[in-house]
Amino acid sequence: MTECLPGIYEIKLTSDQGTTRQIQIFLIPGKAGERSLMIDTGYRKKNCLSIMEHVLETLGIEYSQLDIFLTHKHYDHTGLASFYESQGARLFMNEEENRHPYDCLYYNHDQGDGEDQYQVLRSVGVTPEETPEIWEMFMEIRRRVESNRGWEYEVQPFAFFPVQPGQEFCYGDYTFRAVSLKGHTYGQMGLFDSDKRVLFSGDQIIDGIVPIVGTTYPDEHLLQAYFESLSRLKHEYGDCLLFPAHGGSIREVRRIADRIIFSYLDKTDMIKRILDNSRREMTVREIGCTAYGMRDIPEDTAEFVKLKMVMSKTFSCLEYLVDQDFVIRTEKEGIFYWKSVLL
Repeated sequence: MTECLPGIYEIKLTSDQGTTRQIQIFLIPGKAGERSLMIDTGYRKKNCLSIMEHVLETLGIEYSQLDIFLTHKHYDHTGLASFYESQGARLFMNEEENRHPYDCLYYNHDQGDGEDQYQVLRSVGVTPEETPEIWEMFMEIRRRVESNRGWEYEVQPFAFFPVQPGQEFCYGDYTFRAVSLKGHTYGQMGLFDSDKRVLFSGDQIIDGIVPIVGTTYPDEHLLQAYFESLSRLKHEYGDCLLFPAHGGSIREVRRIADRIIFSYLDKTDMIKRILDNSRREMTVREIGCTAYGMRDIPEDTAEFVKLKMVMSKTFSCLEYLVDQDFVIRTEKEGIFYWKSVLL
């Protein structure tokens, strides 16, 4: 535990599973008799819970007096949320994070049924007829989740209070307001103290990493929203100290935001060239494997997890290219096909 600013404590948690192996959790103890704030919860791991319980005890924070602000609903940010809720903590999150019951990356237990998964997989070109090996990999995860055998990207259900942009959260000597950070997910939010110029930015901007903009639903314009969010970060929060959930704190907002934007523009340009040269319609899976140099069939679990991420990132890039009138999207029997406007 490190006191990174007066009254703000940073705790690093690690995991040996998933694509992110470390996350920072932030705690702001309340004044005597007042509530305290935790930002995100970390992984659903016994060692993580043990560390956090020790920290809470050291800071004299009881679950009944603990509020938890969840920046977004990914496994590494909400892993312990259901446990904390069962112990009496209050959870806060943008309800847009429950916008869809399933995508290629994560499982959301709060709504939907099995048909949602079938429709999403089919839309990106994963079907039992055309890609039976990949389809079976997804079905095995489904069986693991349904039989409670666990999956590292699984998100357990929890109740929460919905958060609106501008809503205030006051703890210790800090007064935060919730701000939209749409892009990494549809409903990601951060906390900003305008007086102290501090922003908890979730996964929106990370030094040395290009955060995934992952969606598998059409017409959400998520990559365009991400570009707009990064532009606001540069102009409205350029003088702030940012605390992301991964990596170190950030002062050079403009440099890092520009690096991320240029990386995505490079990838969208590559995808456009793939379609310009293909002379045929392609599925998300086909385009993603070509753009990222992946095998048609994942060789192991690590490659399968990468494919899940690649299809989501590719979908976002393709939607952006559609928005810019460089690519045409059509649908046939539930499968999205993409082609260059030059064809």
